[in-house]
Amino acid sequence: MGRPLHQNVPRTPSGQKSRTKEILGLTQRLELEAATWKRRQMNPDLTISEARLQEHGSVIHKWHQDWKAMCKRHPDKAHKNVFSELHRDTAERYHRLQRRWLATINAKSPRSSSDFSGPGGLDGADPYEEGRAERDARNETDFKAARRAILESGPLGMMAIEAIVIENQPVENLRGDLRLALNALARLWKTLE
Repeated sequence: MGRPLHQNVPRTPSGQKSRTKEILGLTQRLELEAATWKRRQMNPDLTISEARLQEHGSVIHKWHQDWKAMCKRHPDKAHKNVFSELHRDTAERYHRLQRRWLATINAKSPRSSSDFSGPGGLDGADPYEEGRAERDARNETDFKAARRAILESGPLGMMAIEAIVIENQPVENLRGDLRLALNALARLWKTLE
């Protein structure tokens, strides 16, 4: 009998999952097309090439691009909506850390209809792999330190990180709290390096 096959997975003629570079590239192209379609549904004024740009899909990238454009137009003026490269890079680093931590604790993430990747949660890695325990312990320690820094940055820091960075929601009134939390993370990671 055997295990049931995963649906919508490209296969070789022998029936195994295909792991060729072309298939991996196809998966990435399908994800980009699904994201492009979704962005154009939310904002029909976007052209296809504009919808493929990262700043139209990510709040932190859009805020960074808006800030750069404002700095070009008015280089001598102080800007209230600062979202620098440091903020963007720190937000991306925290997002990657949070995903590693979720994989460490084997948390299953909800999937959307436009997600063509494999099922979330268990990564299929060997639990007895050499070095896995140290890597998992390091991920957990790093995540706890980052979470503590965010919580100490202010009362709404974690809410801002969760809403804007993790859930990708443009919550304008939490922008200042997000900057405070990202500044605390940047200081933490600078001292650890």
